[in-house]
Amino acid sequence: MLAAAVAALLLQQAAAGQVVWQGPPPTEPVAVSAPADAPAIPDWARADPYGYERSECSPLLRAANESMEACQARVRAALAANLGDALPAGLATANAADQCRQAAAGDRYALQCGAPSRSGPAATQLVERACETRPRAQPQGGVAWTEECRPADGSKPAEEGLTFRLGGND
Repeated sequence: MLAAAVAALLLQQAAAGQVVWQGPPPTEPVAVSAPADAPAIPDWARADPYGYERSECSPLLRAANESMEACQARVRAALAANLGDALPAGLATANAADQCRQAAAGDRYALQCGAPSRSGPAATQLVERACETRPRAQPQGGVAWTEECRPADGSKPAEEGLTFRLGGND
C-alpha cells in the first residue's frame, strides 16, 4: 500500500516535470603542504590522524626499545608539523600530559583522559548495630543458631521487605 502511494506520488511529479535531483556542488580538496623540515607522513594520515597514531604506536610495529609515550610524542609532533591548524585537539602535544593519567596501577595501557570523575556522598548512612547470636531448636531435631541485630542507639530497626511511601512519612 505504501509502495503504491510513493509510486503514484513520483509519477505525478514526473508528469509535471518537477523531479530534479541536485547534489551539493563539488568542492576542491584543499591540499595542506608541510613545512620543509617536517617528517613525511602518508596521505591517509591527513584524513585519519588518530588511526595513524594508533598504527605507528602499535606494540606490533613500534621499536622494542621505544616506549608508548615516546612513540606518541614523536608521532604527534610529526602530525602537528604536517597538519598545522587542522590537527585535532585530542592530538595536541601541549595538553596531552595534563589531561591524561594512568587509570590503573601496573597497567600501562589504561589511561584516563579528561577531568577526573568524582563520586558523590553515599546514599545511605551506616548505622551501628548490636547483634546477638542465639540457639533455636529445629522441628526435625537439632539446634540452629540465628543472629538478631538491632540499631545500637535503641531506635526502631528498619523493616524488611518492600515499602511504598504515598506522601510524607506514611
